Amino acid sequence: MEIVVETTEYDHIDFWRDYSLRRNWLQRCLFLIIAGLILSAFRPISSVYLINLLFLGIILAPLFIGIPYFESKKRIRKAYDSIVSPTALRMYKPFASGIEITGESPATFLRYEDIRQVGRTGNFIYLVPKFGGYYLLPVGCFSSVEEIEHFFRVVKNGVANTKGVPVKEPFTFKPGYLVAILCLIPVIGFFAGLVVLILGIVHYKDKVYIIMGAIGMLITIGIYGSMIYFVQTSGIVKDGFANIAQIQLNDLVKDIEFYKLQNGAYPDSLQQIQTKDSFTSIDDPTQAINGNKKSVTYQYQRKGNKYLLFSVGKDGIANTADDIYPNLSNADTSKLGFIRK
Repeated sequence: MEIVVETTEYDHIDFWRDYSLRRNWLQRCLFLIIAGLILSAFRPISSVYLINLLFLGIILAPLFIGIPYFESKKRIRKAYDSIVSPTALRMYKPFASGIEITGESPATFLRYEDIRQVGRTGNFIYLVPKFGGYYLLPVGCFSSVEEIEHFFRVVKNGVANTKGVPVKEPFTFKPGYLVAILCLIPVIGFFAGLVVLILGIVHYKDKVYIIMGAIGMLITIGIYGSMIYFVQTSGIVKDGFANIAQIQLNDLVKDIEFYKLQNGAYPDSLQQIQTKDSFTSIDDPTQAINGNKKSVTYQYQRKGNKYLLFSVGKDGIANTADDIYPNLSNADTSKLGFIRK
């Protein structure tokens, strides 16, 4: 059996893209699934959220799973230039102890024990010698599928018999450390750090890359953890929410009085003044900084033809000194149903 091969530069580029795409494809798919689960844990599941998550997955899947197609031309060129006469016409003839390669000057006999790895992608068979470079055989150079299988089996068995296949991944690139700069960006840095961490463990097996990914995730966690702590403990932030509550309470009085004009009586609860087109807010913003995950409305109680309305304030306890009431003049109070206590 003699295989005549003449490769072009495009064959080598297609090989690298094909090889890179098939490498670690399972890890890429698992990453997308895990990332989706992490995102879904941050907020309650709803139909709108699932649609947004699906849309995000549709965008990210081609980019992440097919990212080798955009692999740097500089890297491909570097690998391509490492071969002596990469486009030369060659004839490969396998024997019991190795492969005779003619068409080069001089001819080469590549012994199986000198082959670092033999492998196959969808469109190519590749041989990686221990002395560097690689030989590429497009499957189109074979006359039949049976001939492809026979050649690959003979060479692979020959290499295996000499125990010349100790390396799983013959083609490895140095990780792009500059990409890890994305890890410094809050929020984006968490997911970029997760990608860098996984690639460092699974693909590059590079300690520096792994550390950079972990640091990127910790930066986002640290920044947002500090922000949450600041919001919950800072007097400035609490005062800001108290000012918002004061403005909303003043507006609520107007809405409650308008409700009475329309219905002849004050509402039994604040929910009654909310309509589909209403911009009225009945949620007390001062409670968001007290760790309440559920919405807490302003304190409201109808008392006959009067009503009580206030915010429990920064301490979250009703009927204390920091309770916030609508800011109304005495003249206004006499015309309205609002009472302080």
